[in-house]
Amino acid sequence: MATTNSVSRPARAVFSQRCDASAIALLGSSPVDRVLANFFLGVHAAPVPTKFFTSQDEAVNWLMTRADARE
Repeated sequence: MATTNSVSRPARAVFSQRCDASAIALLGSSPVDRVLANFFLGVHAAPVPTKFFTSQDEAVNWLMTRADARE
């Protein structure tokens, strides 16, 4: 998300569709990225659990924990 300035309407529609992913970790580096992610997630229901992170390690750990819970 660090280089994302906006998300187009078609992109938002795709993001809201059911997919094969079991969870989505959004990775950003600034408070602006967090605001964009929280706004986007508040307006559009993600098809799977979705969470914003500023740490790649935390994002991967969260995804792995979710994967372990499914097994």
